[in-house]
Parts: sequence; C-alpha cells; structure tokens
Amino acid sequence: MPRDLKTPPPERLKIQGPVGDLAATLELPDGTPRAAVLHLHPHPMHGGTRQNNVVRYGALGSLEAGCAALRIDFRGVGQSGGEYDEGVGEVDDAQAAYDYLKQRFPGVPIFIWGFSFGSRVGLHLGIRLRQEVDGYMAVAWPTNFYTWPESDEWPDRLAFLAGTEDEFIDFKGMDRAERNGGAITIVDGAGHFFPGELPRVRSYTADTLRGWLND
Repeated sequence: MPRDLKTPPPERLKIQGPVGDLAATLELPDGTPRAAVLHLHPHPMHGGTRQNNVVRYGALGSLEAGCAALRIDFRGVGQSGGEYDEGVGEVDDAQAAYDYLKQRFPGVPIFIWGFSFGSRVGLHLGIRLRQEVDGYMAVAWPTNFYTWPESDEWPDRLAFLAGTEDEFIDFKGMDRAERNGGAITIVDGAGHFFPGELPRVRSYTADTLRGWLND
C-alpha cells in the first residue's frame, strides 16, 4: 500500500471493550487532527480484520483529509478478546472505540466509517449515537445479505460508496439510503473488494470528509 503521507508512526493500542481488550491501530495526520474517524472492518468469519486493504485505504483517506484514523479488530478477531456475536456485540465494540476517540480527541468531530459488515455495524452505531456522531460513511453496504435497520433515525450526514460489479449489492436495495438523505457514489466496474480501484476508496473518504468539515 502506498505510504505517501508525512505522518507519525502508527500507534498499536489495546482499547477496553465490553468483553475484553480490542486490538487497534491509531494513525495521526501531520499536524493537529481536524477530526477523528472510526474505521470498521468486514466480516470476521470471512477473514475480516483491521488490516483489510479497503479499510486501510479508507484510513489513508482520513489521514489525507487531516483526520485521525482508528482501526479496530472486533471481538474474537486477532488479539481482541471475546467471540463473534453475529454483529450485535460488535456494535458495542464499535462504541467502545468511539468513546476512546471522544476522550483522546475532545472537541473535534467524530465520524464512523465502515466496509461491508463493518458498514452495517457502523450504521447501527450511528443510529444509537445519532445526536452526537458527525457523519457516517459506508463502503459496499451488502444489501444482498442484510436488511436495513428498522429505525429511520439515521445520522444527518450520510455517504455511500458502491461498485457496479459488487456481487453483494442489489442496487434496488440502496433506495432506503437515498430516502434517508444518503449521497451515493458509484464506481463503474468495481467489485466488492475494489480490486484495482482502491485509490477510489481513499479519494472518496478524503473528499467526503473535506466536504463535511468545510460545511
């Protein structure tokens, strides 16, 4: 992965989670962070970890926009405690990481970013924290596998990225995101893991954050 940003070395962390420590990587931009972004990885039962390339390119986009980027491993992944919990307990894991960012970076905006399974977890967290989260970004929300949350109390700022060749997305199912005010960006020819298109994940993340921060 290209590393063309002047940033401090990544910090390897253990964040106290609800069922054990969560392994995490925190990356800081060059200078004072304008915001902090929580990055959530794809399905743990299919090899998803915080080292996933889509997640890492998303983190690069956050750094490029001048934001701190926190990537966590959900419960039961790598050195994180606990066991996989069908996406339920993982929302609590994400909140523990979100709370860490609030304490580490008081007074700055905090955004939630998720890829695939992580986007589902992130949206549920965004609904839970609707009154305080500053925005939610989803990469490849897998509409073929998951139904949308029952609640329509979604965060005010919403952005979605999807590829036209993503086998896990039915674009008719994206209507719900549009109805709730989500901006949808389409990458022509991209599959679920964005092979050959990872820089688009980075630029989407950076451009979305810059737009929100400059509102």
